[in-house]
Formats: sequence, structure tokens, C-alpha cells
Amino acid sequence: MRIAIHFDAICPWCFIGERRLAQALALRPALKPAILWRPYFLNPDLPDTGVDFSVYVERKFGGAQRAKRLLASLAEIGNAVGIPFDFGAIRRVPPTLDAHVLIRLAHRFGRQTEVAAAVFSAHFTQGLDIGDRAELARIGIAAGLGETRIAEAFDDAATIEALRAEAENAQRSGTLGVPLFVIDDAFTITGAHEAEVLVRLLDVAAAGEEAALTREANFTPPLRRSPPESP
Repeated sequence: MRIAIHFDAICPWCFIGERRLAQALALRPALKPAILWRPYFLNPDLPDTGVDFSVYVERKFGGAQRAKRLLASLAEIGNAVGIPFDFGAIRRVPPTLDAHVLIRLAHRFGRQTEVAAAVFSAHFTQGLDIGDRAELARIGIAAGLGETRIAEAFDDAATIEALRAEAENAQRSGTLGVPLFVIDDAFTITGAHEAEVLVRLLDVAAAGEEAALTREANFTPPLRRSPPESP
């Protein structure tokens, strides 16, 4: 089973979605899916300096009071899945290209989910600046990615171009929100749904895989007539 997760590192629902997927997979321990985190930019036109967090949420949610209520609701949902959101500690909303570069590098080491979760946690529970390469490097080094490889990845034009192209393709294809979960390129669900919902989707996908394997195992190629011998 393959699960692609389209996400952005400054998306609180993506963090919640990561936790709920972990809960769902814990309920189906026999499943060992290959998980790929794929880039999406919620704010593709964000300046390099980022945006003050309070200004950002007020614009996004339609005013200070509405933003306060929605952040409080997010904090409550986060607590239910073990995320101690600390929105008061966040100073700015940064561009996330470098965060995506680090998470893509982690895929080469089989630690992509671990690093994605660490980036989420740094931003949302510690208020660290995940637009700062030094801060991201500390996360990557702690995950064993290697300081030299991390520095090289940040300036790797091919990786940067690929990430931007993937994000643009997702937006052109009609992806309007994240997290977006795609299982085996066939089953798709958008949003940070409860673990029980994700379990049902996993079960449907697993049943489809099992049926496909059964059909393959039971397939008998049609008999072919041997060509007539030459006289």
C-alpha cells in the first residue's frame, strides 16, 4: 500500500491529519504502507520575510475575534490527538519551500514522516521559525540526515524545481485544500478526518489490493495453438 500526503508545513490541519493517520494505522497494525509526503503551498506568493502571525490569521479568518475562536477550537482538537498547539508562541508565518526540501531529503533516509512531524511540532508547539535554514538543519541533524547533505539539499536546484512543479501540478489539478490523502493512486480523501474514517478508507484500499492479488494469482493465460509445422 502507498499513501501520498499532500501538505504544507504551516497547515495545522495537516499536523492533525498526520496524528489521525497514525492513530488509524495503529488500529490496522498489519498494514505497512509506504508513505510519501508531497508538497503544497498554501501561500505561494508569501514574501521571503514571511508575514506576522497575528496579521496572517486575522486576514485568513476574517478578524481578530473570529481568529481567536478558531485557534481555540484548533487547540482543543489538537489536545485530543496529543498536539499541544501553542499559537501564542508563533511570531511569523514563513515561506515553506526549505521545509519541504528538508522533508523531501528525509525520504531518502526513510524518515520522512518523522521529519515532517518534527517540523510541524517545531512550528506549532514551540513557535520556532521553520523558515530559518539553521532551525531546519537542527531538525534534520537530530533525525540523522547529516549536516552536509542538508546544506547541499537547500541549494539543490533540481530538488527545488521538482517540489515547485509538484505543488503547481497539484493546484492546477484542482487540489483546493490540504491535507489530501491519496492511497494507491485510487482512493482519495481531503481533510483531517477522524481516525475511524481513515480506517474505513484503509480497509477499502486493502480489500482492493487483496482482490487484485487474488485475480493475479488465479489468472490462467489463454491456451495458444502451436503454429503448424512447416512441410
